[in-house]
Amino acid sequence: MKRFDCLKSLAPLLDPKTIVVTNIGPISREWNALRPSDANLLQVNLGLCAAVGLGVAVSLPHRQVVMLDGDGNLLLNLASLADLANQNLKNVVHIVLDNEAYEGGGGLKSATAGKADLAAIARGAGIANASVVTTVGEFAAAARHGIANPGHHFIVAKVEKGSVAKLPTLTIDGKEGKYRFARYIESSEGIEILRPRYTHI
Repeated sequence: MKRFDCLKSLAPLLDPKTIVVTNIGPISREWNALRPSDANLLQVNLGLCAAVGLGVAVSLPHRQVVMLDGDGNLLLNLASLADLANQNLKNVVHIVLDNEAYEGGGGLKSATAGKADLAAIARGAGIANASVVTTVGEFAAAARHGIANPGHHFIVAKVEKGSVAKLPTLTIDGKEGKYRFARYIESSEGIEILRPRYTHI
């Protein structure tokens, strides 16, 4: 199955206030084309999608947080799975779009092309609700279940390599995405995050 088809089936399932954290690379571009929103935190650096998503989920336990991760991205920080599990979160759907490759870096195979099983690793870390899906129908059903039921849901979607042609260009980088997201949280939660550097001149 194609990654874009999975994301396309996910987008209409989400509430406008659902926070979506994505890793850097094609996932960010595809997701932004399907669900442009200030509630998206796009272009999170390699290896940090789950860790940043953890911080958001712990800080905003009343908000649903969806993480759109990649296999190569998660493999660089497997410790984040243990940290996530130990928080006993009730507001997380962690989706790993596993194409068995470092696609953004030229397509070198990742460890999931061999013996590594991310769902088994997640269960070993303490995430009981971990599954693998191989069709868009299975993916949509698993995502719908995770969104509708409180808990920590971990879904590995085995997808093909390759992106979609002629998508809108993603014109923001990680730094701009971070500030845009912080301002969105400030306005939607009524809190201050970005403090001015100087209070007077």
